[in-house]
Amino acid sequence: MPKRKARLGKQEPRYTFFLNPYEDVRFTSCPQCDRKMRQRKLPLVIHVYPMDPIVLNKTCRYCPDCDLLIAHKNEIESILMQLFMQHKPELVGNEYLVIGTYDRAVWKEGMKRPSTVGTMRDNLHDFVDVEVFKVQGGWMPIDKSQ
Repeated sequence: MPKRKARLGKQEPRYTFFLNPYEDVRFTSCPQCDRKMRQRKLPLVIHVYPMDPIVLNKTCRYCPDCDLLIAHKNEIESILMQLFMQHKPELVGNEYLVIGTYDRAVWKEGMKRPSTVGTMRDNLHDFVDVEVFKVQGGWMPIDKSQ
């Protein structure tokens, strides 16, 4: 029987995710299938250490054929820095982890009144998988068995 991955959220997992660390590469074509990428704006759930989950409504690259979602690390870090400089300066530069997505309706409701951690878990869609790509004569996923 296949081993089940541990999940944080209670909703069905969505998307294979890649946090793009390359500032000079914007992935206009999919690194997996080489088809043209589209854009998708959706609420990303981000855990900022030590214990500050936030939700950012962010435009990401998306390949509908591979169900691959790509967010750009430098854009997320810029938004987090601006947010924390105003509200929680002690968190600027802390480590973070993009853990999944929210449904847009749930995110809009959360904008009206703050959500609890329990509510966030109840509405969180974990990622199906997280990929890491690097250049090897072309973009390829890193072999996870190494």
